[in-house]
Amino acid sequence: MSVWERMKNVLIYGMSRFTSYFYIYPAYNELCRRYLDSDITVEELYAKADMVLMKVDFVFDYPRPTMPNLVYIGGVQCSAGRPLSAELQRFMDGSGDQGVVIFSLGSVVSIYPPELATELAAGLARLPQRVVWRLVGDAPSTLGNNTKVMSWLPQNDLLSHPKTRAFITHGGENGLYEAMYHGVPLVGIPVLGDQYDNLLRLKTRGAAVMLDLAHLTSDVIFQAVKTVIETPSYGENMKRISALHRDVPLEPKALAVFWIEYTIRHRGAAHLGAAGNELPFYQYYLLDVIAILVAVSTLALYLACKLLIFLLVKMHSVGRRTRAKLKKVD
Repeated sequence: MSVWERMKNVLIYGMSRFTSYFYIYPAYNELCRRYLDSDITVEELYAKADMVLMKVDFVFDYPRPTMPNLVYIGGVQCSAGRPLSAELQRFMDGSGDQGVVIFSLGSVVSIYPPELATELAAGLARLPQRVVWRLVGDAPSTLGNNTKVMSWLPQNDLLSHPKTRAFITHGGENGLYEAMYHGVPLVGIPVLGDQYDNLLRLKTRGAAVMLDLAHLTSDVIFQAVKTVIETPSYGENMKRISALHRDVPLEPKALAVFWIEYTIRHRGAAHLGAAGNELPFYQYYLLDVIAILVAVSTLALYLACKLLIFLLVKMHSVGRRTRAKLKKVD
């Protein structure tokens, strides 16, 4: 990153911490008081946790130093696809060499504004592929014969089907991990929350195309899906990510079970946590050490300056006396 990009990161991180401290944590602290009957805060709970299971994978996130009690279980919900219903199986199998596109913007966005739904349906109708679209409500008038509308769809099972060519998604964490697990490239339409960041991670890895929800047209959605399917690099990059994600000694679910049982067997796992969690902030950030070093350095510099001034004055005084004696001798 450039210096300006890193500065932007720092500012956004600072805003995030400010928002969490003043707006998000107070709500969770109230839940702690209500259900734990304790004044403990969410931040204290984080610090005191014996084991932390993170729904993150290094192939999706970026590697960072972690403590032994932080275990990455990204993709814990992923699994091999289960058999589809007879109707869906026929629809998928009958797609021929062109294959199928899966379209779902998650449970939050299941009903679309009529204008947007009309544009999306028109763009999907132009595709040579078949489309399975999760849509609640009336189907738009521009819906093509190639598009099957469903109020709910078995997303993981559809993504595992060999005929699936692309996945149009809002960028939710579960959907992304399922697409990564099955090696399906993405057309991302972020809507809110962490979705933009999630999709950006896969875009930078060459496995996704990102679109702006506010500027979606039939041509935009058509061209994006066409690009992802017809450009081999998108599928190849996602399959490489899938291979890395799945090449582990223990599946995420089994890993989570092991560490939960480990913590239970040993009545906690404090020995795996960071000692820094118990330190006050001034010790954690070495502010006391820095203060002492600055004070000692300042004192040493002050004494050195005073000594130098003293020596200069002394030399000047000696020089004057010497010059005066030489004048008397002359």
